[in-house]
Amino acid sequence: MTLFERIETANGLSETEAMVVKTVRDVARERFLPRAADYDRSGAFPWDNVADLKTLGLNGIFLPEDYGGAPLSYAAYLECVRAISAACAATGIIWATVFHAVKPLLEFGTEAQKRRLLPPIAAGGLAALVITEENAGSDATGMQTRFTLDGDVIRVTGNKLFITNGDVADLYFVFGKWSEIDNPRRAISALVIEKGTPGLSILRKEDKMGLRASSTAALAFQDCPVPRANLIGAPGDGLNVLL
Repeated sequence: MTLFERIETANGLSETEAMVVKTVRDVARERFLPRAADYDRSGAFPWDNVADLKTLGLNGIFLPEDYGGAPLSYAAYLECVRAISAACAATGIIWATVFHAVKPLLEFGTEAQKRRLLPPIAAGGLAALVITEENAGSDATGMQTRFTLDGDVIRVTGNKLFITNGDVADLYFVFGKWSEIDNPRRAISALVIEKGTPGLSILRKEDKMGLRASSTAALAFQDCPVPRANLIGAPGDGLNVLL
């Protein structure tokens, strides 16, 4: 029994899950591994790797069937991340970030939000988790991005740094502060911004020393109009979501 097989056994993967993990590992070794060095040198985004993941329907393993998914266990998800990353660490980061960005939508979004926003992810879309700012890293309560209610829209203004998938995402799960709440902790709120929303721009893509194919971008939101229907929970619920 190989090391990976022992890990799978220890994690209690079902026969179906073990088969999925094996398929992912085979694709990663046969397709991702030969491309990895060139991607790391060039810093180009690995769209062909993402296309292979889409062909496998791999985003579906962390989404319920109601939203187009075919869910497997968290242990199976982790084994898929391990298999992808062993071949191309940058691709592993890209794919894992999709999970981390949609997990809070799954946990805290309304049924209407999930039915509208998650099927494109199940079909292979990309997502970004948007938290960090120049003065708000590990202490996220220092963020300055503002959410201002304007009728049926929320206008988003501010800058974000070091956002994985920031230049390629279809959905952005964004944290900022509700302008009408003075308390810096209680003001933190969360919403989803969709690709192509006016006022959302890519300031730059970082030139990194390693993991270069995993894009890391700086973003700007300039009076960016977001439907109030994209607010996750109520104004001020964001810190609970973030934690």
